[in-house]
Amino acid sequence: MRKYYLDTLRLMAIILVIFVHIFVIYSLLPFYIKFDISYPNSAYVSIFTLFLSVWLMPLLFTIAGMTTYYSFKKRNVKEYLKERVQRLLIPFITSMIFITPILSYFGMMFHENISINFFDYYFKSFTMISDLVGYNGGLGVGHVWFILYLFIVSCVALLIIKLLKNRIDLSKKELSFPILILLGIIPVIAYPILNTFEDHSIGMYLALFLLGYYVLSNDNILEKLEKNKITLGILTLILTIIFVYIAGIVFGLVTIMPQAIAIPLLFFYQVFYGWICILFLLVIGKLYLNKANNILQYLSESSFTIYIFHMPILIAIAFYILQFTQNVGIQMLLTLILTIPLSIGAYAICKKFKITRFIFEIK
Repeated sequence: MRKYYLDTLRLMAIILVIFVHIFVIYSLLPFYIKFDISYPNSAYVSIFTLFLSVWLMPLLFTIAGMTTYYSFKKRNVKEYLKERVQRLLIPFITSMIFITPILSYFGMMFHENISINFFDYYFKSFTMISDLVGYNGGLGVGHVWFILYLFIVSCVALLIIKLLKNRIDLSKKELSFPILILLGIIPVIAYPILNTFEDHSIGMYLALFLLGYYVLSNDNILEKLEKNKITLGILTLILTIIFVYIAGIVFGLVTIMPQAIAIPLLFFYQVFYGWICILFLLVIGKLYLNKANNILQYLSESSFTIYIFHMPILIAIAFYILQFTQNVGIQMLLTLILTIPLSIGAYAICKKFKITRFIFEIK
């Protein structure tokens, strides 16, 4: 039986990513487009942005691990790898050619105050080596780092799964609730492994993927989490309060601890905290979101493509709206209500043509 709540959680995460990318414009975090650095609420926006970030992308990698387990019930290794190439690698390459140059173009115009024709910039951008993010211009992976990492993690995880076949079988294991909580230590330990730009850790995402595959794909374990939902909810709330407090130190709102200590503490704490949030969200999803309808199915099928398209649309809109008005509320609202429908519209247009369906892997 299809677990519709996983599709819904994935879709909700993608939509919330759009919110995050709007909020980060007004935060203290680096980005392609930034509002006035003297904006008085920047620290508070930064904390809220970080709060969403610590579980959004980890949730997607965990769900990917779970769905991989279900996928192997009807696919062999060759079919799975073919699907990963079609669904992830080809759209990533396409995005590097057609999408990310748009992001770095607006980033360069904003931060470097350079006015240049896009088509003149486009060909130069592939020779401009940057920090792989491209906030100030140049070649960068932008937001499609997620698609690249998911492809890498999927392939490495497949190798591990095949090497450990018949050696690890948790399908009938009875893991206690405290053990499920403490499993969050595994991604914490893996966090420093291949921790690349902007603290996106391949080691952590691989650990979460494998935990999704081996542990959270087990219905008995999800039922155990469901039985402990109140305890899990209270724990999530307590850890959220602690997270906000530490983040407040990092962003200068609280001075009880030196930032030199708070920053590395927050980086490791947020990984464990993110794991607890993932467990809680899976329980909430299983209880209340395990339903199907035509709209959710359509949007769920389009979620990865919407993720790819939303960023260039958002950045282009924000670039001009920030010049149009200084009212933060109006800026945020206009950026949001334009980005989401235009992203869905771009998906709908690309779905009509065979070539765009292939390069963006649209079904």
